[in-house]
Amino acid sequence: MIFKDITKTNFKGIDISSHHEFNHEKVFYYEDDKIGIKSLVAIHDSSKGPAIGGCRFKAYDSFEEGLNDVLRLSRGMTHKNNVAQIPFGGGKAIIFKESSKSNHLLKSYANFLNLLEGQYISAEDIGISLEDIRFVKKYTEFVFDNIDPGPYTAKGIYYVIREAIDFCFSEPLTDKKISIQGAGSVGKKLAEHLANDGAKVFISDIDKSKLENIDNPNIYCIDDAFSFDCDVFSPCALGAIFDKSSIKSLNCKIIAGGANNQLQDSSIANDLHDRGIIYIPDILINSGGAIGLTKDLMKRNEVETESDLMDIAYRVRKGLTESHEKSISLQDTIRELIV
Repeated sequence: MIFKDITKTNFKGIDISSHHEFNHEKVFYYEDDKIGIKSLVAIHDSSKGPAIGGCRFKAYDSFEEGLNDVLRLSRGMTHKNNVAQIPFGGGKAIIFKESSKSNHLLKSYANFLNLLEGQYISAEDIGISLEDIRFVKKYTEFVFDNIDPGPYTAKGIYYVIREAIDFCFSEPLTDKKISIQGAGSVGKKLAEHLANDGAKVFISDIDKSKLENIDNPNIYCIDDAFSFDCDVFSPCALGAIFDKSSIKSLNCKIIAGGANNQLQDSSIANDLHDRGIIYIPDILINSGGAIGLTKDLMKRNEVETESDLMDIAYRVRKGLTESHEKSISLQDTIRELIV
């Protein structure tokens, strides 16, 4: 078994602290050959409290690809937690998917969390379910197992889209066309909120089984949400989908979705702005999950939690107004919004 702080080391041929995505406090590596688990935890900022974030179980082409992902995602969690105004820092965990998920693997992940001694508290993410986290909870206290954060993320995004539609069109959601990429716990719930408010929702997913049992008359299943002619495109699957080539296929006025790290690099935000597309950064819009995860610890009731989710839209509206007045992208106003 290997448990190592690799922050200031050359690990697997990579100088961690010189990595182009690195501005972190700590990076930890954990491996147990007997179980078949290799995992990373990145702690970006713990100045406001222990780092919190999800655990992603995903196949990566290389160690460096996984490192890049965990560094970007953990930094995003710091910003999201700032937006959510909760007393926690930002972190993230990944488990390299090299074999099937098992209870032995999850128990070993719990051991990793115990070795970190509370520096990082984990929730679920892609490939790790709430049921998985509840199993992990049997062996460690350092997890959030109270709720599925997806519906809270979706509700926050719904409020933001409603606000953005009003800002751009001075109209309600009724009959507006919203295209959603990804029908997971966030995308499908978001579709329901929008459809129930009168929007025409078009949703796609590479896993067609996730599109089954959708019976809302305002929700339509399509093959490709990315280039669909719509008012709002909402990416709610994997990130890094926007680059200089792919954005040429967009046919929307607003981008507002829950996927993490949607831009290949930050300069794409200005390219979108130049095309007249309003891009609402994911770190502003998808902090609802963190609000939901911490509501019990923060002793917030459902009314207070709902108010906090609506506040996300208020901050986005403030940013949209500022970016419009200065003729700059919302990305360029983000620093003031997340402090």
